[in-house]
Parts: sequence; structure tokens; C-alpha cells
Amino acid sequence: MSDVNEQSGPLRHFRIGRRAVLTSLATGVGAAVFAAPSSAAHLHQAVAGAAATPATSTTAAAGESTLLFLDQHAFDTLALLSEQIVPGSRAAAVPEFLDRLLSVETTDTQKRFTQALGAFEREARAAYGKPWKALTAEESTSLLTKISTQPGSDPSRQNFDGLKAAIAETYYSSETGMKELGWNGSVTFAPPGICE
Repeated sequence: MSDVNEQSGPLRHFRIGRRAVLTSLATGVGAAVFAAPSSAAHLHQAVAGAAATPATSTTAAAGESTLLFLDQHAFDTLALLSEQIVPGSRAAAVPEFLDRLLSVETTDTQKRFTQALGAFEREARAAYGKPWKALTAEESTSLLTKISTQPGSDPSRQNFDGLKAAIAETYYSSETGMKELGWNGSVTFAPPGICE
């Protein structure tokens, strides 16, 4: 029997079946991905607010980051990629949301996501001899253009498509992204041409 929600959510391109969905739903945080558009903005705000709240873990007590899954380098890379792929993602707390969502995902989903981030790191080091976060705007744009124009079967392109989908879906479920799509606080309007 096919699970309808198996293909839902920003991390669906990294999931390996319905177990990841069930794990996410069981935790409550993953439910944000499946929320209705009117409540998705509120859930996204709650997660973004949590990003600004200090964690009670030992790392936070020691003055380190409040990240739940990604290390600081991976988070910085994701933050840059998010902003480069969907401008406004940093202000909408997309990287923070994805970090929290990844913290409750399955090991398989986490592994696939970090491998996708690592692929961008490898591309940057191979092309310019430095990490993605050290690239200039011109260098990162050049690499993103190269990767995004590869054939769909290319592993680099697949990593790009997966990250782009996760970033875009998270951004457009935030209040900022929903307003960009025409949401006025109570009604979401379909883009022209969708409804005929």
C-alpha cells in the first residue's frame, strides 16, 4: 500500500520511504512540513523563534552553537547555498528550520542530506581549492550555474535538485515566502495560469 505523505515535505528528495515520514510525524517537529498553508507560517515562525532561543544542551552551555544536527561548517555552507538558491532564505530562517527538521529525521535522510552538502564542498575545493563558504559571489554563481545545467542523471545535478527543493519548499512555507506567493494572512492565491 502506498503512503500518500511519503513524498511530502522539504526533505522528501532525501528520504528513503515511509519510515522517515513516520519518524518525523511522531516527533511533532516534522509535522510542520505537512501543515496546512495557513498554519505552516505559524509553525515556521515557532521554529525560527526556537533558533533564536538558547538551547539547554552542554554545547550551548559551553558557549557553542545551538545547532541540533549540523555542525557549524555545514550550517554555514547551507546558509550560503540557501541564500544563493532562494534569496531571502536567511531572513526567513530556512537553514535553522532545516537543521531542526534534520535532527528528527532518520539516519538515512540525514546521511543523504549531509552527502549533498558535501558534494557542494567537493565541487568548490576541486574548482577553487577552498570551501564553499570561502568562495566569492562570482565563483559560487559560476559553480551553481555549472552544476544546475548538468544532465538530470548527473550526481552533482541530483544533489543540487534535492537541496534546491528542500530550500525552496521551506522558504515558501515561511510567512515571508507565502506572502511572496500572494498570501495575505488568511487566503493564499494561486499564481496566474494555475486555475482555469
